[in-house]
Amino acid sequence: MGDQIVLDRDVRDWVLVPLTMSIVLMMLIRQYATQVLMGGGKPQQKVELKEVKEKQTVARSQLLRGAHVFLTEGAFRQRKAYLTAKGTGALSQKSEQKSAQEQMLTNPDLMSGMMKQNLSGIVPQIAMGTFVSYFFSGFILGKIPFPLSPSFRLMLQRGVDLPSLDVTYFTSLSYYILLLFGLRGVFMLFFRENTIDETQMYRQQMGMGGGGNPMAAMTSADPTKALEAERAALEMVDHKWKLEGAEDRAADVLRARLKQAPHKRKP
Repeated sequence: MGDQIVLDRDVRDWVLVPLTMSIVLMMLIRQYATQVLMGGGKPQQKVELKEVKEKQTVARSQLLRGAHVFLTEGAFRQRKAYLTAKGTGALSQKSEQKSAQEQMLTNPDLMSGMMKQNLSGIVPQIAMGTFVSYFFSGFILGKIPFPLSPSFRLMLQRGVDLPSLDVTYFTSLSYYILLLFGLRGVFMLFFRENTIDETQMYRQQMGMGGGGNPMAAMTSADPTKALEAERAALEMVDHKWKLEGAEDRAADVLRARLKQAPHKRKP
């Protein structure tokens, strides 16, 4: 095909503009429908002080493992004993935090809120995808003003199978997907924290981290095992103070720099 393709104005009037308006209206309807179903906000989970304390303890242990080289041996052993001491250590205690499965059993509002959120997102998504594929499939809408590698062809030219077509041209289906994710930043200016997260919704649909089931990752989490794993990881750390002999190394570097510096002659 030629290097340049002249797009018909009817494509702009009957495909580009209606498709853009349809996506914006669909996202607005879904946003307000989600707020109505969720009662004006996202499902809130009750957090207890003990749960926050355990999470902070694990975070403190992880920070100690990552930055222990900047502590002296005595300071490291003191912190390690506080966290891993048998019977009295902060990581040796039995977790009082409820698992995700127990939280859903004791808090029905959490489960119903998740179901409402998924329902308000998946149903409009399927309906809009079917609508776009039926009415707007197979159109070339524009061209990106900078060159791209052929690896972008699958992302930009969905619905049009033309290997000879320049990869910088994008189709209506690709425009729909890009606009669906790109409008989230605009919606955040108006709806703030209540904006629907498209990436999180797709992760839930694909079941990432749960072996194909988004609920499996939640039900498999065990707070007690997490504390035990972190305690074992901290006990295996071989401490070595990184600042030991730092004065001598700094003096050697300074002497080397002084030898390399040009000597000034006295007048």
